[in-house]
Parts: sequence; C-alpha cells; structure tokens
Amino acid sequence: MPKPYVIVNDYESLKEYFVRQGEVFAGRPELIVNHDILGGAYGLVFPNNAWYKSQRRYALHVLRDFGLGRPILEDAIIDQANKMVQLLEEFKGEPVELSPYFTTAVGNVIFQLVFGYVREHNDEELHMFKHNLDAVLAMNNSIMASLVEVSPKFKKLDHLLGGHYTEGLKKKDKIHDYLRKEIAQHKKTIDYESEPRDFIDAYLQEMRRREKERNIAGLETTATTSRTFVLYMLHYPEVQAKIHDELDNVIGRENSITMTDQARLPYLNAAIQELQRIAVLGPLNLIHMVLEDVQMGKYKIPKGTMVVPQIQSVHLDEKIFPDPERLIPERHLDENGAFRKDERIMPFSLGRRACLGESLARMELFLFISYLLQKFEFQSEEPGKLPPFEYTSGLIRAPKPFNCRAVLRK
Repeated sequence: MPKPYVIVNDYESLKEYFVRQGEVFAGRPELIVNHDILGGAYGLVFPNNAWYKSQRRYALHVLRDFGLGRPILEDAIIDQANKMVQLLEEFKGEPVELSPYFTTAVGNVIFQLVFGYVREHNDEELHMFKHNLDAVLAMNNSIMASLVEVSPKFKKLDHLLGGHYTEGLKKKDKIHDYLRKEIAQHKKTIDYESEPRDFIDAYLQEMRRREKERNIAGLETTATTSRTFVLYMLHYPEVQAKIHDELDNVIGRENSITMTDQARLPYLNAAIQELQRIAVLGPLNLIHMVLEDVQMGKYKIPKGTMVVPQIQSVHLDEKIFPDPERLIPERHLDENGAFRKDERIMPFSLGRRACLGESLARMELFLFISYLLQKFEFQSEEPGKLPPFEYTSGLIRAPKPFNCRAVLRK
C-alpha cells in the first residue's frame, strides 16, 4: 500500500507543527535504507525510542564539554582555516577545485572532536573516508532506496539500476570498520579515571555497554555550504568586495579572527545568512512521522503518517523575500546596518529534530569564510566565464565541481 505523505510548505505551519507540537511531529519513519546503513534503530537522526532521547541528551552534554561555543574548539577551527589559507597560497592564483580543501578542513575539526587527532590535506585515509561517505549518500539517493520500501526483494535487481545500493552497502561496511578500529584503539589506551581526550573517550566512560555513534553528516554539509558560498562570490563580486571592505576596516589583513569578532561583522553575517537562505542543502529535509493521531488544519492526520518540512519553499517565498533567487545580503540588515537574525531561515531544520551540530557548523562557516576572504579574492577560472549553478540531486544538494582562482589580496 502507498504510504501517505503530508508536505508542509509555509513558515507559520512549520512553526506550529514542528515547534509548538514538536513532540507529536518528532517521529521518524522506519525505512529499510536507514536500517541497512546503521544496522538497526541506532544513531541520533532516525530512531523514535527512549534510547534515542537519552543519546541525544548525552551527545549534547559531551559536545558542550568539548567546546561548542568555547575557545578549545574555536582554536581547532582557526588552525584548520589557517592551514587552508597556506595551501591555497601555494597555487599563486592558478585555478583550483576547492572541494578537497574544504573536506580536509571541516573533516579535521570533526576528527579532532571525535577521534582526538587531525589528518594532513593529502592523507589517504581521510579522503577514502569521504569517498566511502559519498557512496553511502549515493545509495540513499538511488532509485533502489525507494524500491526497497515496497519490497526488499528489489535489491536483487540493483545491478540493473547502476548498482549504487550494493556499492553503498560495501562502503558503509568500510566506514563501520574504520569506526570500530578507532573505538578498539581507544579502548586499549583510555584511562577511565582521567578527563576524556575526545568524544569516543567520553562515550566509553559514560556508556561502556552502548554502541558508538557515527558523527559524519557534518563533514559533507559544512564543506558543501562553504564551497557554495565561494560559487556565489564568483557570481556576486560586489558582495565579495563589500565583505573584503568590512574585514579590512574591522579586522585588517593580518590580524587573527575569532568568534568574538562576529558581532562586529554585520555584512558578513548577513551574507552567510542569505547564502543559507538561497542555497538549501536538503530541498526536502529529512522525513518526520506523526506519533499519534493529530489535526492539521481541517484535516485529521492518522498516526504513522509521513510529514515533510519543505523548508526551501519558505526560503524562496517571494512574499517573504522579494526577488528570492538573488543573493541580497542587505535584506538582513536594519536601517542602521546592524545584522538581523531571521528565524524564517532554517538551514538546520527546526523543532526537536533540528541538527545537533548547528553550533559547530555556524562556528565553522563563520571562521572558514572570514579567514579565506580576509586573504583571498575568488575569481572565475577564465575572465567572463562563470561556473554555472549546477547541483547534484539527492539527500544533499551540492554544487557540481568547479575550478576557481584564489588570488592573494595585496
């Protein structure tokens, strides 16, 4: 039987159902593809049980202890931003594809948080991890991921549809093997009486019986948002110039940038918020499920119905944001030039299932973008020839690879 879906498109309805009635709408459907990836109802994204709630509470506690909003994590992000600046300087303005550099920088912040170490830019294991993650995302986006919900027997036909599902299962196993290896190494070296070195230590200390959590989603989404920002800077050089001017006037070319400077850079904050409005990474967001019968407007929605928060429809609503397809940071500044945070822009979703890593992602975006634009002007590979706004389809909407020039500002 077909499964009923409800698509929620306007801001007031999103607020009503996913925030005010958040407990009812906080469920997740039990999809076969999620079970195949995680090996069961584990993790912080898909389960509906009490185990999930305790895990989310504990994960937030550990993340706060390990520096969300504190100098220890900020220093790690700044270190990666500086390393990326140094690597891009070596190209001396020649064309470069930025994906691997953002992957390394963002990935290393997560690796530091979870595993307690960082990797070099050309590290084979880090890029293999990203390659395996890409295969799992392709599996999730494949036609087969929909067909298996009708019948798992369709898996036998995967080779006729490109084999993405089968390949994703193999790469998923490699990711799990990597995580098991890290956990085994931590178990050998952990001192249960000392302060934890990283997330795994803390997790082992608190829940020695529990299975590990896979903290990988932030690697793809934050790197993609940063790369998308550069793409928009190529198309909107006047915005890039205004950010340059603000950074020069407030920070200077040589001074370090920290999170304490964020409030002093209203135009940069406005540009980042505008980018998050116009370039939605997950066009359909993750599916929710109602946990009991509920009234939605004049309709009675039965328990178990899938509900999709269509956040992009709010972000591109011309009644809220006139000329919505254009990048206009000024729409987020008041008459005095101060930055206005807009709650209608929801890049991390909303309600009880909002992204756990929002604080980390916001910190990374601000620091990576500010450090890069302090040092570089991003230009197209060839004068007058801009890379198109072409995106991959699927769970994460990412720009297709493009080259650009990172020209050191003089």
